[in-house]
Amino acid sequence: MAFAPKVSVLMPTYNVEKYIAEAIESILNQTFSDFELIILDDGSTDGSADIAKSFTDNRIVYHHNDVNLGLANNLNVGLRMARGKYIARMDGDDISLPERFQTQIDFLEAHPDIDLCSCGLQMFGTEDTVWVREANPEAVKITMMFYSPVLHATSVWRRESFEKHNLYYDQNAFPAEDYELWSRAVFHCKLVNIPQVLYRYRIHGIQVTKTDDRALLKSKEIQIKYIINSMPFYSVVDAYDFIDNFIYNLGSSLTELDAMKNTMKKFISANKKTKYFNDKRLSKRLVRYYQSKILDYLLQNKSFSFNLLADLNIRQIIKLVYTIL
Repeated sequence: MAFAPKVSVLMPTYNVEKYIAEAIESILNQTFSDFELIILDDGSTDGSADIAKSFTDNRIVYHHNDVNLGLANNLNVGLRMARGKYIARMDGDDISLPERFQTQIDFLEAHPDIDLCSCGLQMFGTEDTVWVREANPEAVKITMMFYSPVLHATSVWRRESFEKHNLYYDQNAFPAEDYELWSRAVFHCKLVNIPQVLYRYRIHGIQVTKTDDRALLKSKEIQIKYIINSMPFYSVVDAYDFIDNFIYNLGSSLTELDAMKNTMKKFISANKKTKYFNDKRLSKRLVRYYQSKILDYLLQNKSFSFNLLADLNIRQIIKLVYTIL
């Protein structure tokens, strides 16, 4: 039996001939060297395959699908091929900084109770933004209600932990297949994010999550299911109400803001029964989100409302007064 590497890197690719060489080189140049790089070509019709196969490093495993399987199914092929203790994600058009794997593997080795960590990323190309997600696993659980709390392409996780709970991707959740996976994994595993920016995420205008209208619909489906699973005393109707009247409430009128407040109070009260979310963290996060909507409303309308002002903190009130006056 061949010696198993410590890390299996999954790199799904499809028609990325302009960028794949740079992506592969960024993995081969890692300071951490005990890995296999599984390139999962989902039926590319450009020169991606030739470029990938031009690399002679024996740590590279090239796999080509005869038909296009879709991203989630393609990743599941890689998960079943993987031999490493850890699974690491990498996109075929991005760049991992040299210290990425060493930093993340060192973290997971030092924290055996943590099953997954992602890292911060720096966008480049047509955008220049830094994204960093929450480091605390309890905060991750709360963020799951709003959006994906893990930066997918930067993630590294324990293969055994995910296999134990049959945690694989679902193609039906595309293009939010990562979000859907985390929404199931969080009930069995601890997910965290480390603050270091160790990944460069290329923005070139064709990313599915930016162009596919299904992303929002799939995200809402995931959020509804997550809330129902995490709040046993919450009905399906209540879950939909929370999504519509809180998460996606625009707060553009006094009626909408009032609905937000009532829905928030109801959710916080329900959590005191289930105790799935940390009470203090949940209240702080929801109140902060509600306050942001109040502030936006008052600034947009250039008005003061004593009822709404009572729900703001002093710093927000000062900002409001300074901006309007």
